[in-house]
Amino acid sequence: MYAIRVHLERPGGKPDGRPVAPVAPAVRDGLERGLRGPARLGHARIRMTAQALDAVVFVSAGNLLVAEDGLRTAWHELTSAGGVLSGWQLLHCEADYRLALGLYELPSRP
Repeated sequence: MYAIRVHLERPGGKPDGRPVAPVAPAVRDGLERGLRGPARLGHARIRMTAQALDAVVFVSAGNLLVAEDGLRTAWHELTSAGGVLSGWQLLHCEADYRLALGLYELPSRP
């Protein structure tokens, strides 16, 4: 399973009137449908605002290239005309070695 970080933005950063809150489940469903072949969605953690979407997506695949390629294809389907995120731009979709190795520091509590 591969942890892949994703960042999308709405061009211009201006909301077009579509609701934001109900989109995250639809995005998750779209990723499940869009990942074909040997790549499968394991888990997705999605954070959205009206202007940006950040996610960490765990993809099961035979190798990292298959996981990244399959996920990019799924995101392109979601951002194409008629997709849940139609008009949004995929800016980043790559495996994050720091996340995979647990190298991010958690905030400490006093």
